[in-house]
Amino acid sequence: MTKVENLNHYYQIHVNHLLSTRLDTDISKEFFDKVVFHGTAFNSLQTIIDSFASSGQSTFTLTGSYGTGKSTLAAVLTGLLHQNENIRSAARNLVNDKRLLKKLDNSFKFYDEKPWLIVKAVGGVTSPTELFYKSILKALEEANLIEFLQDDLFFLSEEIKTEQQLIAWIDQVFRALDGKISGSIFILDEMGKLLDHIARNSGDLHLFQELSEKINRLSTKECPFLFLGVLHQAFSDYAKGLSHQIALEWAKIQGRYVDIAYRISLDESVALVSKTIKKTKNKIPNPVVILNERLIDDVMLSISSRLTESSPKIKQYFINALPLHPLTTILLGAIAKSSFSQNERSIFSFLLSVEPLSFRKFLEADVEYYKTYTIVDLWDYLSHNLQHQILGSKEGHSWSVVEESLTLLSKQMNKFEINKNIDLDQLYFNIVKAVAMMNLFGKPLGVYPTKKLIANALPTSAASLDFLDECLNNLQSWGVITYWNRTDSYEVVETSELNIQQLLEEKLQTLSSQQNYFEHIDYKGNSVLAKRHYQQKGVIRWMDQHLVSDISGLKHLIDSNTLENRKAFAHFVLITGQALNSKQLAEISSQHPNLVISQLKKLSEILNWSKEIFALKEIYRDQPKLMIDPVAKKEYEQRLNYAYQQVDSLFQQSFEHVDWYFSGEKILSKSLSMVASEIADKIFFACPTVSNELVVRHDVSSSAAAGRRKLLEKMLESNESENLNIEKFPPEKAIYLSCLKQLGLHQYLAEQSKWAFVIPKFDIENDQDASGNLRLVAEMMEVGHALFKSNKDLVKISDLYEIWLAPPFGIPQGLLPIFGLALLLAKEKALAFYDQDVTQEFRFISSMDEEFVNKLVKRPNEVAVKFVKEPEEKDRFIQLLAQSISLNFSKDIDETPLLVARFIVSYLVKQSNWVKFSKDIEFFEEKVQQLRAFIVKADDPYKLLFEDMYDLLDVSKRSDVQILSDLSNFFISIQNSKLNLFKKFEQSLFKELGEITIDIIEQAKSISTSAADWKMKKFAEHLANSSNDSSQWISNMITLLGQIPERDWSDDSLKKAFEALPSYVQRFKQLSFFTKKTKITSDEDHKSLAIIVNTINGLEEYNRNVIIEPELQTKLSSVEIELSKQVDSIELSDDAKAIVLYQLLKNYLYPIGEEGKHEG
Repeated sequence: MTKVENLNHYYQIHVNHLLSTRLDTDISKEFFDKVVFHGTAFNSLQTIIDSFASSGQSTFTLTGSYGTGKSTLAAVLTGLLHQNENIRSAARNLVNDKRLLKKLDNSFKFYDEKPWLIVKAVGGVTSPTELFYKSILKALEEANLIEFLQDDLFFLSEEIKTEQQLIAWIDQVFRALDGKISGSIFILDEMGKLLDHIARNSGDLHLFQELSEKINRLSTKECPFLFLGVLHQAFSDYAKGLSHQIALEWAKIQGRYVDIAYRISLDESVALVSKTIKKTKNKIPNPVVILNERLIDDVMLSISSRLTESSPKIKQYFINALPLHPLTTILLGAIAKSSFSQNERSIFSFLLSVEPLSFRKFLEADVEYYKTYTIVDLWDYLSHNLQHQILGSKEGHSWSVVEESLTLLSKQMNKFEINKNIDLDQLYFNIVKAVAMMNLFGKPLGVYPTKKLIANALPTSAASLDFLDECLNNLQSWGVITYWNRTDSYEVVETSELNIQQLLEEKLQTLSSQQNYFEHIDYKGNSVLAKRHYQQKGVIRWMDQHLVSDISGLKHLIDSNTLENRKAFAHFVLITGQALNSKQLAEISSQHPNLVISQLKKLSEILNWSKEIFALKEIYRDQPKLMIDPVAKKEYEQRLNYAYQQVDSLFQQSFEHVDWYFSGEKILSKSLSMVASEIADKIFFACPTVSNELVVRHDVSSSAAAGRRKLLEKMLESNESENLNIEKFPPEKAIYLSCLKQLGLHQYLAEQSKWAFVIPKFDIENDQDASGNLRLVAEMMEVGHALFKSNKDLVKISDLYEIWLAPPFGIPQGLLPIFGLALLLAKEKALAFYDQDVTQEFRFISSMDEEFVNKLVKRPNEVAVKFVKEPEEKDRFIQLLAQSISLNFSKDIDETPLLVARFIVSYLVKQSNWVKFSKDIEFFEEKVQQLRAFIVKADDPYKLLFEDMYDLLDVSKRSDVQILSDLSNFFISIQNSKLNLFKKFEQSLFKELGEITIDIIEQAKSISTSAADWKMKKFAEHLANSSNDSSQWISNMITLLGQIPERDWSDDSLKKAFEALPSYVQRFKQLSFFTKKTKITSDEDHKSLAIIVNTINGLEEYNRNVIIEPELQTKLSSVEIELSKQVDSIELSDDAKAIVLYQLLKNYLYPIGEEGKHEG
């Protein structure tokens, strides 16, 4: 029987069980032909039928882990009631139980003329309301029932927006269908996704409570209405992120549904496997059949399992599952239920997988045709393909122990050189893998790795099995496996060089029995949430827990600043080891107003566990090997975690059922949360109620911070608009409504016909609750306003925040920027705003801007305000300033110091440096310069207006006309300064160049392209642009001559420009000669000569075009040499020689304008 053959010749995998079922798309006759209907599905269906028949219960949930076939059962139930007779017949054939089908027919009657309304919904990202509505509509259309409803007004889709409307709509729809249908069934697959959606949003499960009540009322024996929700876990498990109270409430709501646990049994999984593997038409050789049956018999005799005892068909299942080894068939079911797997779906994923070392690959390979796929092969498959998942599961520790044992085995075999025989070498590893598989997955099934079972489990030849005893003995001696007499079986040893238990006992003996080790284990008690206070105020506050040994320990706790570094608003402190009476406890609580004091008399258990934790931590420090010994490290971590759990449990018990003292008063025994709420109410009695979980907290999430930032920007930009012009409903809209509008901070002012930020008023008579909250808001804002008014100096915004953070307000940090900006906007006209610059000095800013708002949030200590007093004697000056602004700029401005100062400063700072700092009296009178200097340097608007400008203009002694005249002169001087400068420059240019004619512009254009000097090119280019209406050419020319850009002009740069102008004009005139009469040519014989001299009578200009024949060039060179020698021999200076040569040259040139007379 050593024939090698592809096993696909004899076996094939029949896909009779789909990998997954999609309820809303998979229902068909072919679907039921491929489904396996096992006992768990049968029992679940029977429970539904019997529950309805006996009690009329109509709402059910089907709960089971992933991949158990829950959706398949829902599909079967749908098929049994389907309109299509072929589908209905296929579903009944699948069930194939006359008694159950009879029960079904009696309870859920089917009339041909009355269809069943089958609603199929699959949970996803949509809301439950939308999903239910669309699913019911789709079901009505498929059943051709729309015509009965489409004329009814209640059927309009626009009306279904809330859960209450949905429930009412369902009631109306199904009452309208009474007598027109045989019954209704609502299948909700992936119901858990909807519960996740609810948990992430409102947390309110009211819809499913109302749905259950409504369906049970609508359902009758004559016209049943069934609901089946498919879940992976209980309702309360989906509420894990919510409060404990909500989780309990969810569990109660699930109680309105009959919950059916859906877990497939071991024998069912074996049966499923056997039905999936089919034999081909090719007959398996008889010797192989006999061998396989003998193997199955041996395995069944070797295991003591409830599976073999309770299932009479088990042997046939094993035979049908070949070539899977019977142990593999058994363990597949256990593996499918492990934490890294997905039940039966994993079974079929394994059978269908084409991954390396999979069963499919085994069938496709050429092997001895009598071989089976053993648990050793299964180990190799899991190790190669799923090890990363297994190590992250609860089976990960046991798996890693086996992997480590295999590594140890490899080292031992290399050490003793036993790997000369390859087959024998592999036998050792196969034994460990087989033992490990039965240890990991077989024990719960009664499958223990006895020697006989190991022999049957191994994929080895009879020859190699002769060495089995020797291998087992060697593995024991090497410490890889161990033998247990009780079960006559073997187990893989957890190899570790460290014995944590022994080390712990030794360490505990060295520790003092008198020492309090609780103080040295870094234990931090849980936070106690003030739940009722949170529900009433919307503010999350909590207290922390501390345990001290005596009064000196309490003093140490206070002096260590530990309490100051916590975000808790107060602290529970238990004093142990010192007898204190009620009077003493009350007195201590009076001395420490943020402490809630009580006494604990029994501490021994906490100290014992604390001592063990301390000992374990000492072991960790003493044993560096612990870091590299995974088995010992695992044991250490488990012991440490368990000890901490014990301390935590005892610690929490200690804080319950004691009487607490706060501020000298006794608080009777209550739950810690109730005590925390009572104390929070007393400490923060002035805190208003704010209902917004996004920002009503100390640590705001990034998404909430983004919404808050957008709100602050809108408050600054659109404070006169309703809802701050926030469209639709983004996060900032929700924050605005709950934190501003609802609190009366942003109101419509009818007399001004606009919205504005205000300090709210309240009417105690009409609405005590609302007005009470408005009173708290108003008091909080008035305290902030009083802070500004009572300080003559600057008030940092951080000072305001400190008052609001502290009792009696306790405003959460997330709200501070919102309330702070609301107060600043409400009192904007009476405040001046300051920002800290890079020199750490506060500088006045004309208005709040984006940077100011940013610092309100992140660095409130870098922004400040100053309250402004507006006495009557200064109102006149403000009015005159506003009037002057209106006259000179045609801009109406509110007559307030801040707005007037902001306009003047903003106007001047936008000007160029020359306008702001020039000392030129020609453009800026002395008084204008003085006034301008005050404005430019101003960092305090009130000092600027009422000290500097007020005194300079002598406002108190002069008339309105005189003051307006000075102000107008100032503004006009600033406005016209640049224009006057350009006029002066233009006049200087005309003086040097004369009027700019068309000929000059044409010459400038030519020079701008031909001049060698780039500066002359630019000068000519700007001059060529003088024909434009714009004065930009003058600005450009001044920039060129002064060599400074316009924004940086100064008196010095302008002086330089004016001084350079004559030389540029003279050079321009020289170059003009060559552009007027001379064509640009490459003829070297044609030359143009010109000379310009500045005399007392003005400029003398001479020029001449000359043509020199080439044959004269030699003679000319000789004459030039002779003439040069004669001039050099004369005892005169170079200047004198130049004048003589100039006078001689004049005789051969023509005066400018006369050259045309001598041409030709």
